[in-house]
Amino acid sequence: MRRSPLLLAFFFLALAAIAVVGYLFLLNVLSGKVGPFSAAIPAIFLALAALAINWRFFKAEGRSLAEVGFDRPLLRFRQVTVAFVAGAITVGAWIIAMRWILPVAWRVAPSFRAPAAAGSFVFVVFNNLGEELVYRSYLFLLLMRSYGTVIAIVSTSLLFTLLHVQAGVPWPNALAGVLTSALIYAALFVRWQSVPLVLAFHAGMNVTQEALGLRSTGLTIFMPQFGAGITAQQSSAVLVLAAVINVSLAVAVLLSARKSSARARRGTSGGAG
Repeated sequence: MRRSPLLLAFFFLALAAIAVVGYLFLLNVLSGKVGPFSAAIPAIFLALAALAINWRFFKAEGRSLAEVGFDRPLLRFRQVTVAFVAGAITVGAWIIAMRWILPVAWRVAPSFRAPAAAGSFVFVVFNNLGEELVYRSYLFLLLMRSYGTVIAIVSTSLLFTLLHVQAGVPWPNALAGVLTSALIYAALFVRWQSVPLVLAFHAGMNVTQEALGLRSTGLTIFMPQFGAGITAQQSSAVLVLAAVINVSLAVAVLLSARKSSARARRGTSGGAG
């Protein structure tokens, strides 16, 4: 008897929630006890747990993780390299928009330390891997094949955003930054169906944000210095421009996915003829 897609999605998310509880437990237990890697180790646990959950669901259906890009190492390495740079460039576009609107300059962060940077980088990579394996792997394919691409994109992106809000991200930032970034990640997955590619783009964005002080972590190399007299309207304009950049990129990738799908259908029809 075939289980309903909604029931499968519920079971998948329930197991993912258990993995998140384990992640939070480790964060609490290891807090400050493993130096700069105190957050990285729980993130590694989360990523491995999410990978195991995906593997089990795929295996139960006679499928494999190759469907989401865990195959062909040389191809995935090329994808990861290009996607990481593309993610960094996207944040660079945000920076240009910010400098256009706000009086801001950057100075070297006074407290940069290599061990802290390494710990933060490992955390970013594995935390983002855990997120991608939950939102844009088995669950995304299940929703896309059962209810369509739009439902898969919207539902996973909204869930991704709501959980960031629950973690403390303010609503304006969540809508302008988190939600629209999620749309990019979903579009990339629709186009290439590769978790390593989407992970690299996601990590490229986060590493660049942290390196340039948009989020202050052990990876922060430069700190933004804002001039006086910044208004709420200017701050809102920066968020709006960042959202426009993200949505424009997501739409461009989805249009590319549609064209690629159309070419594949024509090729199949031609071969059949």
